[in-house]
Amino acid sequence: MSIKFSRFARPTLLLITSLILCYFSQAARLPNFVIIMADDLGYGDVGYQGSDVPTPNIDSIASEGVRFTNGYVTCPVCAPSRAGLLTGRYQQSFGFWDNTGPFRINKLVEPGIPTNLPILSERLKSLGYTTGFFGKSHDGRAESMMPFNRWDKFFGFNNGASNFIGDMNRKHNPIFRDKKIVSKPYEDRGINKKNVIIKGVIQRDNENYLTDQIGDQAAQFINDNKDWPFLCYVPFNAVHGPFQSTQEIYDKYASKADHERAMVMAMLDSMDNNIGKIIDALDQNSLVENTLIIFLSDNGGHEFSPNDPLKGKKATFWEGGLRVPFCMQWSGKISPNSLYSKPIISLDIMPTVIAAAGGDIDPNWQLDGVNLLPFIDESISGAPHEALYWSWGSRKAIRKGNLKAVSLNSGKTFELYDLHKDMVESNNIAKQHPEKLQNMIEEHSKWEAKLMPQQWGWDKKLGYKDPNFGKPEAYHDPEYIIH
Repeated sequence: MSIKFSRFARPTLLLITSLILCYFSQAARLPNFVIIMADDLGYGDVGYQGSDVPTPNIDSIASEGVRFTNGYVTCPVCAPSRAGLLTGRYQQSFGFWDNTGPFRINKLVEPGIPTNLPILSERLKSLGYTTGFFGKSHDGRAESMMPFNRWDKFFGFNNGASNFIGDMNRKHNPIFRDKKIVSKPYEDRGINKKNVIIKGVIQRDNENYLTDQIGDQAAQFINDNKDWPFLCYVPFNAVHGPFQSTQEIYDKYASKADHERAMVMAMLDSMDNNIGKIIDALDQNSLVENTLIIFLSDNGGHEFSPNDPLKGKKATFWEGGLRVPFCMQWSGKISPNSLYSKPIISLDIMPTVIAAAGGDIDPNWQLDGVNLLPFIDESISGAPHEALYWSWGSRKAIRKGNLKAVSLNSGKTFELYDLHKDMVESNNIAKQHPEKLQNMIEEHSKWEAKLMPQQWGWDKKLGYKDPNFGKPEAYHDPEYIIH
């Protein structure tokens, strides 16, 4: 049966068709975004900053774009740091001071990023983007906070850590593909873990190595969405413990370092290979020139991932805990082999991405980050931030210009360092500049006064202890009815 349109309807039909084609054309021109986050990767543990592990794919992002030598995160441990990145706000402003733990201020508090505070995926969905999350989430256990409810596609886990073969995890920490659990616990199948892994070296099921699965899923997402604007967020769990590697990659490094370092070297090698898969997917689909790629770590490295030449490591407020590998590539928009030395922070990712997507930043969002693009191309002079702030447990810090004030005893005393002259924080100049230090302390106190009190974490003083912490949730049941 054929359908005939009257001569009056034809112009309307042509107009509608034209508008649809215009919409699709505009959508195709919107830039894509790939944000890759390593876990516990040290400042000095990438090739372009002197690592003893080749990281050619990470290095390519730095060499084809801009390398931030003073790139920071908002906390030296993972969950608060990730919350800051995903919201563009200091996470303490909504009570997210610590990793999600068993204690909270009362029974009604749900630890995590509240669902009434839009995260990056939700901001971009409103601009017509498809969003995918591949890797580690640690931003709330309530079902409504899970990535499968805040992103279009999800593959990964929701916990502080995972085995690199997901079937080794306990039931409260499964591997998800969207809402479906795809891991099959060895304990349910009567398989002894001693037959699966020996001193961190995996003996079977190597095809399920989690880093490879994350890379494959992210690359597939790019292939599936090549015709539409997308946000691909890839928070790997490498090189966080437990230290586990396939035999093949471990053997490359076994003779080069002690066992723990060799294991981390193998994990980093694997992560870089999988970052290569993601870049290859962009290249094969002719998307590189229309994609903003960002790489960073969630915090400083642990004791087996060097932070050279910085002092300190993960969980400290020295530079080695807060300053991380951080680089950004956008062909044609960011000049290759660029170096940016003014302090920036992971909070800047949200406004940079929104601006690049053509969106407007509503002041009511109260973002703490800034759009970095005009600073990188020098269309705006000056520094992106007047000051950067940190507070976690008994630790406090503020960086203003080249000066950084640090307290390790809840603000009772502060040390002061000139990071331009002393990036290793070896020369405390507090006595030489008491007035400058006092001004910085007062500024930090004013910032802290605006924050929401801590709502949950590992501090017993918070009061209420969740009796179900660490136990399976309803949605951890493979037979759970998806609704």
